[in-house]
Amino acid sequence: MGSKQFKILLAGGGTGGPVSPVLAVAEELKKQIPGVKFLFVGTKNGPEKILVAETGINFVGIRAARLRRYFSLMNVADVFVFLLSLVSSWKILRKFRPDLIFSAGGFVAVPLCWVGKMMGTKIVIHQQDARVGLANKLVIPMASAITTAFEQTAKNFHSGSGLFKKEKISVPEWVGNPVRSEVKKPDLSQKEFFGIHDQLPILLVLGGATGASQINQLVAQTFSSLVSSHQVIHQTGKGKNLISFTHPNYHPYELIPFGPYAAILNLAHIVVARAGLSTIAELSAAGKASIILPMPGSHQEENAKILKDAHAAIVLEKDEAIPQQFLKVITIIKFNPQRQKLLSKNIKNLMPQNAEDKIASVVAGQLK
Repeated sequence: MGSKQFKILLAGGGTGGPVSPVLAVAEELKKQIPGVKFLFVGTKNGPEKILVAETGINFVGIRAARLRRYFSLMNVADVFVFLLSLVSSWKILRKFRPDLIFSAGGFVAVPLCWVGKMMGTKIVIHQQDARVGLANKLVIPMASAITTAFEQTAKNFHSGSGLFKKEKISVPEWVGNPVRSEVKKPDLSQKEFFGIHDQLPILLVLGGATGASQINQLVAQTFSSLVSSHQVIHQTGKGKNLISFTHPNYHPYELIPFGPYAAILNLAHIVVARAGLSTIAELSAAGKASIILPMPGSHQEENAKILKDAHAAIVLEKDEAIPQQFLKVITIIKFNPQRQKLLSKNIKNLMPQNAEDKIASVVAGQLK
């Protein structure tokens, strides 16, 4: 792409969800654009700083307002937070001077993209979830290119947000969801990080980078049964490990480093997780038989419905996420190899693979 050193600002955070796909695309962009320089801008207190540090990409944290669609006094305070984030974004962009901003959602991206648009910076956004998130709705009118994880989302994409209207927006491209290369080609020797043995199957429990109290409570309530039949690897989320029990077959971690995570994901016999799209994409890439507990009252319920309709996972809704049912579905998967194989096959076929390569090509195309 010529001798110019291109600079790309990566934006996202608050949870691990918007971070992993952005890092996966950055990994591919290094191959397509020699010498490309990155800066990742995330929230000050989210888990993204740790995740980005593993890649060697420079990181800057700013405060991000949460733009709620319901009445809350916090909305008043967040108006001032948002104004401060606009100032912070302007300072960062003026100093870094990116050629392009790439984001996969998260409210931290909104002020960066707004200021970036005013400065004439190209913007590419990726929509992960089936339902278009508010953060992306606020950025859509400014995007030079849009990609989506689901085909239906690309077809039904919003033509404007609540604050902005635009006669024409970029035609969204359905590509699937980016996954980092370690998930597809894991270093299985990193399983030594967990100190596991080969006598029992592995149950991987993922509460996300920020933790899921519902999942953590289920593990606590079924602890004795789980550790008697599985080696349990449990990502609890920062400050969310409320389980006081100890057992040789129980291995809790607030946040699992990505290398060991990729290894244990591929070695796990069953995975218990939320229905965030980054997690679903990784389960799809690894072809894992999974039990999905979507966050109640959120966009995850729509993601989970897609999995359920495709028979790609066993989904436990809020009323079904009780100890007896939880143990029942674990037993069904464990002792029914054909069901396990079908779940693995269906989730593998859920979305297109190699999305990170396709999105990197879209980004590179915007830089020409």
